[in-house]
Order: sequence, then C-alpha cells, then structure tokens
Amino acid sequence: MKIGFICLLLFCTTALAKEQLLTPFTSFTKHGDHTFAVELASQENTGRHLLEIELGCASQGCSDWDYTVRFEWQKHGISYELGRLITPYAGYMQRAMHGFDRNWRRTYTFDVSHLIPVLQGKGLFNIHYGGWGAKQSAFGISAKLYSDTEFNKQEVLRAIPLYESGSEGWPYKTSEYFDTLLTQRAFQFKANEQHAEIKMTVSSHGHALSFDNPQGEPELCGEWCDRFFTIKHNNDTIVKQQLWRKDCDMSATFPQGGTYIFARSNWCPGESVVPFSYDIDTAQTNNTIDLDWQRYSWQPSQYGNTAPRYIVNAVLVTYAKKPATTDIALTRIVSPNAQTPERFGIQCGAIEAEIKNMGSADIHAVQFHYGIAGRQQHFYDWQGNLKPGDTKIVRIPTRYLGQFDTQTARISISAEVKGDENMANNDANALMHMPLSLFNTPRLNILTGKIPDETKVELRDRHQNIIQSWHTFNAQQWHELEFEQPAGCYELVVYDSARDGLAFPFFNNRKGQGALNLSYDLDGKTVTHDLQPDFGRKLSVPFTLGYKLGGCAAQAWQSDIAYRKGDAPVAYHGIIYRARHWSYGFQPDKSGQYDAWQPVSYCDGSPLNE
Repeated sequence: MKIGFICLLLFCTTALAKEQLLTPFTSFTKHGDHTFAVELASQENTGRHLLEIELGCASQGCSDWDYTVRFEWQKHGISYELGRLITPYAGYMQRAMHGFDRNWRRTYTFDVSHLIPVLQGKGLFNIHYGGWGAKQSAFGISAKLYSDTEFNKQEVLRAIPLYESGSEGWPYKTSEYFDTLLTQRAFQFKANEQHAEIKMTVSSHGHALSFDNPQGEPELCGEWCDRFFTIKHNNDTIVKQQLWRKDCDMSATFPQGGTYIFARSNWCPGESVVPFSYDIDTAQTNNTIDLDWQRYSWQPSQYGNTAPRYIVNAVLVTYAKKPATTDIALTRIVSPNAQTPERFGIQCGAIEAEIKNMGSADIHAVQFHYGIAGRQQHFYDWQGNLKPGDTKIVRIPTRYLGQFDTQTARISISAEVKGDENMANNDANALMHMPLSLFNTPRLNILTGKIPDETKVELRDRHQNIIQSWHTFNAQQWHELEFEQPAGCYELVVYDSARDGLAFPFFNNRKGQGALNLSYDLDGKTVTHDLQPDFGRKLSVPFTLGYKLGGCAAQAWQSDIAYRKGDAPVAYHGIIYRARHWSYGFQPDKSGQYDAWQPVSYCDGSPLNE
C-alpha cells in the first residue's frame, strides 16, 4: 500500500471550503490501493460537493487496457465509495495516433454530496487502481473536492453502509454462494429523517461462459451479459434493475484502440460508472433491505476460467425535511462548454443546460436568461413537468449572441421559476468550445465501406430541422455531398445503423474501411478538415458557414466607400445589410423603407424577427 500525506493548511480552519486538494497528479503503475492521508475542512451537512478526477497518461505513458479505478473515503474503519470509472483503451494515446498523444487528459466529476457527514476531518483518500501497469505504460490521476454549501439547503443526516464488495468485487461462484453475501440488512429511521434514498454503484466483470438467456446464446459473464438485481424494502420490491449499458458507442473519448463501442454490463471503457438512486419511504421506524441477484449458471471459457465478479457498493442516505417547496437548480452547462468533452461540448445556435428540481413540488415552467457574460441577455421559456429530484437537459435555441472574442467570452445562463426559495443555485457560466468554420460551398467527402446501406447523412439548421439528407450510396466509393446553404449555423450528422462507424478496426476486413472529411475552396486553395470515421453510432459536427462564431458573415460598412446595388452585403452593429441603390456615407441603421440599405439578417445569418 502506498501512503502519502497532504496537509490542507488553507482549509483546516475554514468553515466554507471551496476547493480542497486530495492528491496532485500521481502516476499509478502498480495494481491495488494507493492511499493518501487528508484532513478535510469542517462544514455544514448541506450543499453540493463534487469530486473532480483528472485522468491521464502516467509519466511513462498510457496503458492499452480498460481498467477499473475506484475512489474511496476511509474513515473510522469504514470505506465509502466516492466514484468509479473505467479507463479507456489508451493505445492511441500511447502511440500518438488519431489526434491523441501522451499528454491526453480528461476530467470526470462525481457528486458526493450525500457523503458530506463523513467527508470532514481526518481520513484516507484511497484510489484503487485495477490495472497492471507495465514499465512503459499506465495511468495517472489527480483529485480535488469542490464544495458549494449554498447550492442545496437540505441537510444530509446519515450515510449508512449497506453492501460493500471491496474493490476486487464479489465472485459469483454459484447463485447459492452469492446469496450468502447479500443477507438482509436491518436499520431504524430516526424521527427527524424525513427522506431517504439508496445510492448504489455496480459494475460487472469477467469472461465466464453462460447460456442462461432467452435465446440460449453463448455470452461472457459478467462483462458481456445482461443481468439484473432486485431490491426489496420491508419485503416490497422497489426496483428490478437491469445491468446493461447501451451507449458505449457514443463514448466521449473516441476512438479507442479496443472494443469500446460494444454494450456492457453497466459500464463503458473511458467512462464513469453511473450510480443508481432509489427513494425509500421513511414512514416506519424499523426497516429491512434485501438485495437479490438474478440466478444463472456459468462455466469456464477460453477467455476466462474464474467466476464472474460484481463490484458492489450501496449506502443508505437519510435527509432532514426539504427546506424548500420550490427550488430549481442549474446544475451545469452541457454545451457550449470548453470543460465538456468535444463530442458533447460543441454547440452552434443552441445551449444545452441541465436543471434539477431541488424542491418538494413539481415544476412546470422555467425561464432561462442567457447570453455572453456582460452583454445583452435573451430569454427562453421552457414548459414541461419536472418532479422533485428529477434532472433534465434542456436545449435552448439561442438568438443572435453578438460579436465577441471567442478566446475570453463566457456563455452565461440563469434558470428561474416563480417563487424560487433558493436563488444561490440558479446561475452558471462557461468558456466555449468553438465549432468549425466553413466558407463558400463546403462539401462532405465520404468514402463508404462494403455495406453502404448502414450510412445516412443529414444537414440540420440551427433549429434542428433537416434541410438536406443523403441515404443512398455505392459501396467502397468516394461521394461528394455539397451544402448549398446561406451563411448561418448548421450541424452535420452522420449515422451508422450498425453503430460501428465507417472504420472500426475489428471489422475493417469484413466491412471495409471508410473515411470522411469536410472541405471548401478559398483563395484558390482547398481547405480540408479530416473527421474521425471510427465514431460508433453517430458523428455530429456543428459548424458555422460564412463566418467564425463571434464574428460576422459580412465585411464591416465603411463610411468612405461608395456602395451600389449588387455589391456584397455589409455589416453594421451586428446586422447585415444589402444595398438597394447607390450610397456614400449613409449609415445603414438610419435607412427607412425607401433608403439605401435593406436589413437582411443578424451577423450569424439568423433572421431579424427571431
């Protein structure tokens, strides 16, 4: 076991800690626990508390394999899981392929607010690295704890461990043996505990052979087999939870040098393991929880002769009564956001914001205020039904945001509801990922594989309307698709119905190896942007046409130039004008119905009546 010590002097006596370092970036080459003694600041048992993990190549390079990494807080001899992730197949980072290199880093965030009663004072921050690092490759990790005590006013009372398998997991030797690990848990609610939930994280591993499925097909358990568990509260079933994750083909880290696109038993290479949450009724004082696993048989396979393993952690969390009836929280800006991986963090003509109902009453309407920080703000009204505790990502179609410096400008958003009792969690802002900028008549050049019927291409406008589409292609041929559109904000979407992209290395011999790029002609030269063909299910490419985001699709009007009908449009104060007739020195915004200038659009091509 590796032991380190970090003394957080800045926070040791601070009541409200904003940022606390758990460990600086540390390379892990050995399998097992890496533990750091930490003293966390004392604070109230309220608010939002986020564990931020930065994963990257170790000092000697990155590993080729998908390993389980577990983060724990150990206090008074009890281990509390903070989060779990699976490392990507990082061979491309190791070998500097497909736009990656050994400087690759990615940030993961885990909400650990439910553990705040124990995330205080002295304890051990433990990282269990499930890899087997070689001399030339492994992974490295840094960790910080961010706290905002005003974000959520509800008090967390207790975090009660229910089930803990340890980082190596429980072996599913037989169904009878597994039953002995999942014995009934009994507990009592206190009078002031008005709400409770089970927080549970599960991932399945191993390559034993099983035929226990409706089709009788061979499958490798636990990684590649769809199984379930049930939870009973006081003998009543509250959930039957399938352990199967189908979105691996949309990993934020892509491509990877392995079978990253395939569905797995509740995890994906390169992604965090998403925890489950189940509400528990607190009406009774004496209570029991029963966890039961699906029963199945297995046998050794050529890929693994040991039992399937399940890494299980479940904790019962109790809360005081919700202090607010109405409380909307803006939890994050999904896009455009430079902190979100590019696959999901780039946006053109819209904002995606995540909101959560922190109150005890349903929310049916939210008004969003958005814009570039320090500039004009716009409004968008969302209507729907958001139940207490529920989270939703809202797509906000944006109006013209103005001209701005893309290196420093921040997108600013607030979410408001009538009667909101906590305004401290309504705002967020972020630096932006910039979309591609294309000019003139751009085109998608696409080389299909041996099965062209799997491919479909769409061009969408800023409102997600399909304005051009292509779905008929010849096998193993280049196709040139022109985008004949005016200046504006667009999104190119390339679909693969088999969910394995145009060039998945494991299928290239059978299905062929495709490719694709975007290009346009400018000043007698062809400008080309290569796109990644190993994209899984779908590749989305937001782009601006005729201008760069923050700029304008026309040259600025100049007072000392004469303009005539038919000349190129000009821009003035964010609006594009076209000349009706000759003019000299006549300011465009002074024009009336019969004057020299006719307003056409905003600088980003969007209509003036939006």
